[in-house]
Parts: sequence; structure tokens; C-alpha cells
Amino acid sequence: MKENIQQFEKIQNQRVIVDTNILVYCGNKDFGYQAKTLLRTLKNGSNDLAVSHASCFELIKNARDQKIRDYYFSLIKYLHNIPITEEIIKDSYILYHTYLDRNVQDAKKIESFDLIISGTMIYHKSALLLTANRRDFPMPFWRNKAQGYFMYKDGESYKLINLFLLEFDYNQMKMKQEKI
Repeated sequence: MKENIQQFEKIQNQRVIVDTNILVYCGNKDFGYQAKTLLRTLKNGSNDLAVSHASCFELIKNARDQKIRDYYFSLIKYLHNIPITEEIIKDSYILYHTYLDRNVQDAKKIESFDLIISGTMIYHKSALLLTANRRDFPMPFWRNKAQGYFMYKDGESYKLINLFLLEFDYNQMKMKQEKI
């Protein structure tokens, strides 16, 4: 496991916003230990682990089992919670329309909650995003700061889940003050 996340050990004194998929992985029986180890690794680097309220809702909305809901609520309490503000909504809106203007492939398929998480990142200027879903955070707007993976056994085969620590490239976008 250690060699899979070595790049993440170098990250220190940053705000790291954790995407919903990483939190879901923490509750997975096959690789939850690896996901929690990754979060502890980042926390041990004096990083401030945070979560958008958009992720909190995404995490809880499909948790029908009370035990897993309780687990997710306890996990959310472990992280700094970031409310969705008007400024974050504006940044999300501007980013979405920038994606459209720049013809980002599949921009219309990016879910609203992922755009709000992106807006949260933009608003918190020096923050990084920990995700396993690179598709919702397209280049050239998002750059890899670190990369790793989880490996787990699924029946007779092994599978990988790629992990990305992303930073937003503000040079790709002019954040103009628009009225919504």
C-alpha cells in the first residue's frame, strides 16, 4: 500500500477537499482500509481535510442502511465542512459556462454536485482536490499534483482505482464577476 500513495506523503500544510467517491471508498469492505490510510497520510502531513456540503449530501442520499449512514456521518465529522455559499455557486456557474465556451468534451454530463465541488475549489484558492474521478475535473483546468492507486482483489482478478490530487489552474479561466 505504501508505494501506491508515496506522492501523497509529500503534500503538506494544504487544504485538501475530499471528493464524495473517496468517502464512499472509506466504507467499502474491499479497500476501505486503503482509503482511510490515504486520509490519515494526508492528515499526518498537517493538511486540513475538508468536504463540501455537496459531497455530504451525495454521500448520505444513497445510504439506506442506518449503520452505513451513521458511519458516513461520523466520517463527515472528521473533516472540516464547507457550506455552499453564493460565491461558490457563482464560481460553479462561471466554470460550467467556461467549460461550454471552451468546448470541454462531455461538459454537459458533469453533474451539478461536481460543479459545486469545483466551485468550492475555486473559491478556496490554494485548496487541492482528492478524487478518483478525473472525468469530472477535465484538463487543462485541473492539473495533477499527486497520483496513486488502490489495488484490490475482485474474485480471481485484481483491479485498480486511480487516485488524483488535483489543483485548479486559474490561468485557464478568467473569473469575471457576473450577475446570475
